[in-house]
Amino acid sequence: MNLFLVLVLGISLLVGEAYSAKCRLYHKVRPGDSLWKIADRYNLYIKDILRANPKLRKSKYLRVGQRICIPHKKRVRKVKRKRYKKDYIVYRVRPGDSLRKIGEKFGISWREIKRFNRLRSNVIRVGQKLKIPRKSTAKRRARRSYRRKDVVYVKYRVRRGDSLIKIAKKFGVSWREIKRVNRLRSNIVRRGQLLKIPVPKSAFERRYLDKPRIKLSFLPVEGKYTKVSRGLDIYASCGDKVRAVDSGRVIYSGDDLTPYGNMIIVEHPGYLSIYAYNMQNLVDRGDRVSKGEVIAKVGLKPGSGRCALHFEVRTKDGAVLNPLEYLGKK
Repeated sequence: MNLFLVLVLGISLLVGEAYSAKCRLYHKVRPGDSLWKIADRYNLYIKDILRANPKLRKSKYLRVGQRICIPHKKRVRKVKRKRYKKDYIVYRVRPGDSLRKIGEKFGISWREIKRFNRLRSNVIRVGQKLKIPRKSTAKRRARRSYRRKDVVYVKYRVRRGDSLIKIAKKFGVSWREIKRVNRLRSNIVRRGQLLKIPVPKSAFERRYLDKPRIKLSFLPVEGKYTKVSRGLDIYASCGDKVRAVDSGRVIYSGDDLTPYGNMIIVEHPGYLSIYAYNMQNLVDRGDRVSKGEVIAKVGLKPGSGRCALHFEVRTKDGAVLNPLEYLGKK
């Protein structure tokens, strides 16, 4: 046996003695035990137990009743930091975006986005990355900053399918606050019920006062209508007269957009009205039209074989509005 081998054996024996000397505690193996469970119980690494029990390296399994040396070697456990969910999401600015549009898209105040990103101005550029605070974060801040005197009460009539939670999400407020203000004994609301919605003044001004004042006395054509993502599809007979819902100026008359067919866009004070799927346009770009004037004839809805008029109401910057919200207002 050469000198090197003797030296290696001597070191291994010394290590074994060092651990056996420290072995003042033994663990009796129980059913279901494993090296991992034992190491975890005594706050050790598995390799520490194997060093103190060299015979365990050769055996595949632990035997019930077997005594295992537990060395007094404490390891310092790293304190795991709690991983908190980011309270924001990253949004890349697209062409046509503005702080106000992004705020409306995510249902929070554009001022909150500006403050959160420490922006010095309201100008943003395409491709810029913005941190958008999650609604829960924005709401927590809003609840801290808004006082009772800064709240405006909006009247809302409950519609089919509504619930306190849905109504609260629609207005960006707490459903519990709606329940408290209206002194409701339960969470159930019924169709037609009138509720007071406490809306922060700044949100009220942004949501209501900034919207164009639109008064629709009638729809462009009589018939059954269906609400679609960008307005209404009104089903009538082909050739029926399409009337302008308000006085204004024609800013587009043509068929360049294939999905819309013949289309007319009329500019009114504060908003736009759009009439599509026309069989025939009766006005040209630049013409002035008065409220109720016939501007087109109902045509076929592409791909359906049914006669219909597609009607939209939009803001000057292109945001889609629901025509039904403004119908019948005086």
